[in-house]
Amino acid sequence: MPANRCAGTRQGLKASTDDPAWAEVHCGAAPVPKVFCSLFPLPGNLISFAGNLHAPWLQEAAMHYHTPTDRLLQILVALGQSPEAMSAKELSLNLQQPLSSTYRHLKTLLRWGLAQDNGQGRYLPGPACLQLAKKFDREGLLVTLAKPELNRLAELSQESVALMVPSNGQAICIELVDSPQPLRCCYQKGLAQPLLLGASAKVLLAYMEPELCLSILRQQGVEEADFAAHLDSYGAIRAAGHAVSLSEIDLGIWGVSAPLLDSRDRLQGAISLMAPAFRAEQRSERLIRWTREAAQRLSARLD
Repeated sequence: MPANRCAGTRQGLKASTDDPAWAEVHCGAAPVPKVFCSLFPLPGNLISFAGNLHAPWLQEAAMHYHTPTDRLLQILVALGQSPEAMSAKELSLNLQQPLSSTYRHLKTLLRWGLAQDNGQGRYLPGPACLQLAKKFDREGLLVTLAKPELNRLAELSQESVALMVPSNGQAICIELVDSPQPLRCCYQKGLAQPLLLGASAKVLLAYMEPELCLSILRQQGVEEADFAAHLDSYGAIRAAGHAVSLSEIDLGIWGVSAPLLDSRDRLQGAISLMAPAFRAEQRSERLIRWTREAAQRLSARLD
């Protein structure tokens, strides 16, 4: 095993890594899939180049966004999501754009430094994206206000804590405080997951506008016959003020998430706490209470 990898006793856990972009853990002899962390805070890791190249939410986007600007931005987002450099043909197929248009938009992105050619006819995010990421980190109001609460909750719980926001059918981690414990949840700032499973996704869906919630459920492939069950579960989450998950995304991972609502009750994001299930279940009530209190304090500061 390489020096920057580690073997965990449970899936979704890691001991340490010195690789900022990749993390891999093992449960017995079976590897857990690697996850990619974008170099800049655009939606994360939904495209699987080992399997189907046509991610469902990208197909949905391709059907609704028809202006040249939309198509250019689709390419930029896709480059940020991809775990490897993409060719123009792959972009064209994924986004259902004409190949000639794809090349034209890539030329614009290259000229502005938002994309770069790796020398083999494949494309990556360009250096200007890093400038956007630094600007986002430095001046993002929600992140600035959230950092003290995230640090406080992480110190109190000794578990990993994340600030999550909804974007383009995904829950994106825009700030993260890692647990100091050797055995902890494996997550990365910039990582995204579909808005469907997990405590973060469920609490974001529960508190967003109903029309948008239903649209996202359709994008995620949920049958309309199952909408009522999902909406009932979201009603229960709103009544409780938080969502809890266990092994919904990674085996052996427990999570709790509480919404961030501004002074007009508009959803701004969520604070999520993640922990190994064997450790969290012994004190789940305290972890839930601490997470809710952190979210309430931060919400009180949001206009």
